Amino acid sequence: MTSTTASVLPFSSVRSAGVRGEPVVRIENLTIGFRGRHATRPAVGPLDLTVHAGECVALVGESGSGKSVTARSLVGLNGANAEWNAGRFEIAGADARRYRERDWRAIRGRQIGYVLQDALVSLDPLWRVSDLIGEALRGVPSRERHARSAELLRSVGIDDPERRLPQYPHQLSGGLRQRVLIGTAIAGGASLLIADEPTTALDMTVQRQIL
Repeated sequence: MTSTTASVLPFSSVRSAGVRGEPVVRIENLTIGFRGRHATRPAVGPLDLTVHAGECVALVGESGSGKSVTARSLVGLNGANAEWNAGRFEIAGADARRYRERDWRAIRGRQIGYVLQDALVSLDPLWRVSDLIGEALRGVPSRERHARSAELLRSVGIDDPERRLPQYPHQLSGGLRQRVLIGTAIAGGASLLIADEPTTALDMTVQRQIL
């Protein structure tokens, strides 16, 4: 296994009974590289991946093997210097190879929720917790947003949401920040949730609850 051959990483798939219908994600022969000064350095591929509704798929590999790069490709966040190609790259039946940045913005948080690995740099330090979750609940009437935000915080193991909603990320512990990040990712009711090591900052009891 090397940092440039993520295609060899095993996918562990746990299928729920009764999984049916068109896949939420269908990818074939995905390759990703990053342009350097003299050449493009390969990072992932060729890689095949299919995820159905109700299915949990784990991408397993050593550090630097391309797990996060693969995850970011599903939300169009690999950056301007990334070069990627795929024989098929479908999200909810749509050909994402044709997507521009505005198309990716339209599905982030709505069709796809993304929990990044580092909550400290992922949460806007100038926004209160209520603002962060409220942004993800844009479609919810304002009069219902506070109650829904508190409910989301409880669902990810925060017992005192009324105290946490007015706070800023720097006022929270690492575990609380991670749970807020998870709450924002699931707030939009996305059909696909991508979690990049979501339990890193959590204790064992909360890890089990979140998973």
